[in-house]
Amino acid sequence: MVQTVAEDEYDRKLFSDIESHGWHLVGISDNDDEPAYVFSIGLFETLGQPEICIFGLSDTKVMGQIINSIGDLMRAGHKFVDWHASDEVLDGYECIFRSVNRSHYQEYFGYCRWYHEGDDFPMLQCVWPDPSGHFPWHSDFDSRFLLSQPILASESPWPFREAKNAAVVTTTNVTNESHPILYVSHDEDGTWQFLCGPTNDPGECLLVGLSEVFENHPSIDDLADLPTGWCAEREDVSSPWRRYKNEGS
Repeated sequence: MVQTVAEDEYDRKLFSDIESHGWHLVGISDNDDEPAYVFSIGLFETLGQPEICIFGLSDTKVMGQIINSIGDLMRAGHKFVDWHASDEVLDGYECIFRSVNRSHYQEYFGYCRWYHEGDDFPMLQCVWPDPSGHFPWHSDFDSRFLLSQPILASESPWPFREAKNAAVVTTTNVTNESHPILYVSHDEDGTWQFLCGPTNDPGECLLVGLSEVFENHPSIDDLADLPTGWCAEREDVSSPWRRYKNEGS
């Protein structure tokens, strides 16, 4: 339970917002060195979920509306964690959430630190894509937007460009019978397939989250950089992967 005491009218507004609505928003205008950004205070205490920040969109009001939408989704039961994607936050675009490294708290979130009496709270950054759907960690992200959105996450051991909950194709044999993955395809549309061998039987196929496949078959991290339009095969789990371009794509 937070023990911080309001010291002025602005603090009292913060406490009132958290009591009546569940969270308070802090908007920081842009300047010559930093883009505008908005962050929440109160989501962690009220809903037991991370505070949310977002950087560099058109204005602080728009970013505040986005965080309010995320808070409403949290209240409805949605969980937001590191490397998860959502298409329910930004109109027409998918966003990805990244855990903010606490080393950035003092620079960007001082008022949140004051309320929580230190750094003992989680913060997620809602990261938006460029108009083509690329994220800042993608090599083809539009460089015009790089300064608008500093990424405050730590380097993550997650090896894929895609979010952890990205839907991928696998088979019942791979998921239910723990067969090894011997064939991987990264299709031209960006879809991944992780199979125990090439198959044309739709009855065997399943859509699951990428993290589910990775957790059960961690050796696929060797293929995280497989280009779109390429495939990889191996004879068995002790054999090396053979990569090749899918000439039929």
